[in-house]
Amino acid sequence: MNMNSLLAKTGGIGLLAVLLLSACASQVPLPIRTAPATSLSPSEARADTAAHAGETVRWGGTIIETANRENVTRLTVLGRPLYKDGEPKYSDDSAGRFIAIVPTFLDPTLYAADRQVTVTGVFAGTEAGQVGEHTYVYPVVNAAAWHLWPREVVRPYRYDPWYDDPFYDPWYLDRWHYPPSWYYRGYPYAYPYRYWR
Repeated sequence: MNMNSLLAKTGGIGLLAVLLLSACASQVPLPIRTAPATSLSPSEARADTAAHAGETVRWGGTIIETANRENVTRLTVLGRPLYKDGEPKYSDDSAGRFIAIVPTFLDPTLYAADRQVTVTGVFAGTEAGQVGEHTYVYPVVNAAAWHLWPREVVRPYRYDPWYDDPFYDPWYLDRWHYPPSWYYRGYPYAYPYRYWR
């Protein structure tokens, strides 16, 4: 294989990778991927409503409830810290709850509890509500853009220490013998890995 053909093949692989990444990124609206000028959090907005009314915010987190009205959908969300691309982090840190008013119908089967969502819009003040018997003040954002993130699925995989460590098994390098039958048996599931669907 000459150098030109090698460059052509590796260049093709690189181009394919770029196209795949750009295709994935293009599914997320630009206002979601781009952070606003200010990083106002739901807790900061709730603490000083008058000072921050009308500011553009980008908030996200875990959906608690989806309520459809005649022309809008109200998402009650437990706020989470966001990555640079706007995706909520899976963590126990929270900036409090907020309500996102989305100007369209959102199917509550898709926008279900425990799904991750990010919205961008204008902070429109606060609204009193209840969390159990506790009175809670919800910051409200009128969403101009929103994105439901893919559900994260955890699947286990088999971990075979004998297969991973060739020096553990005395027959591993012996071409004249084969490992005993227990070598091929499945071992208990351990160390889950994550993938997206």
